[in-house]
Amino acid sequence: MRLTGHSRFAVTFLLSAVALVAAADTPYLVLARLATALSQNDGPAALAEFDHSMPDYGAVESAIQALTAQTDVLCAIEIVEQKDAVADTDWYLQLKPRGQGGEAVRRRSRVSVTLREIRGKWRIVALTPLSILAPITVR
Repeated sequence: MRLTGHSRFAVTFLLSAVALVAAADTPYLVLARLATALSQNDGPAALAEFDHSMPDYGAVESAIQALTAQTDVLCAIEIVEQKDAVADTDWYLQLKPRGQGGEAVRRRSRVSVTLREIRGKWRIVALTPLSILAPITVR
């Protein structure tokens, strides 16, 4: 297929648009995707926002898998302040037990989230306190 000036422009425009979308990844979007994934009980999508080599990844993975398996999650994360790669955030979680008819558990906490750009994508490399993601206890 021969590329004309018009079709070259279209191909260049599309490649530029794809590059712009890929470059638009920000720490804010990482936290928005995390909140959305948790609210959709999508554990794998939530875990995708974390660096798998972070020191507490195993604990984060276990907590998110348990949380999304046992409850219907509603999550909101607001950035209160951001300095360099550390975001001071305000988290709100509402956790409704599945199939047990129990009352919803509400959590609100300030959480420090450290993000780093790894291979062109922002990832969470530290989260404190991890207890925000702790599974609920059924009594």
